[in-house]
Amino acid sequence: MNAQDLYTLFRQRQSDRRYDTQRPVDHETIQRVVENALLAPSATNQQPWQIVVVNDSKLSQQVAKAARTGMMGQNKFLEEAPVHLLIIGDRPSFLASTMGKTFRNIDYVPYDLGILIGHLVLALEAEGLGSCIVGWLNGREVAKLLGIPKNKKVLFDISVGYSLDKKRSKKRKEASVCIHYNKW
Repeated sequence: MNAQDLYTLFRQRQSDRRYDTQRPVDHETIQRVVENALLAPSATNQQPWQIVVVNDSKLSQQVAKAARTGMMGQNKFLEEAPVHLLIIGDRPSFLASTMGKTFRNIDYVPYDLGILIGHLVLALEAEGLGSCIVGWLNGREVAKLLGIPKNKKVLFDISVGYSLDKKRSKKRKEASVCIHYNKW
């Protein structure tokens, strides 16, 4: 891959909220995406994540309903998603916790999850799939439904499917506002 192809991928990826409910996503594609996203780096290589893939159509509907429980009607589009990638954060490893908390007062797990999620959604886009990262969800209800241990926390639901949304232009701050060279 050349750099321009990667930058095109950055420009194309968007949060998609409408999915083709008649077009299933094949297991091999999801497996390939998830396996490769697991190559994401993490502090002290702790890999503080678990991913629950829900690709059964009936269970996918139940996950969407559980995720929306008590969320004031938000994220109805989750019900159209043929696949849900549920991101579970683990506790930091002893080394990451010791180094991060003691010396920097930082919990690296949220940063590591952000890197993993970035890898996931870009890989999904490269495979021609739409996705949306949802953090506003009832993780407890989802965990109950799927038998996720009580000491684990469902933090994100990445909805996945073949998008029906048109590509939108991105509205971003000017680079000159965000980039500083050698001083502020």
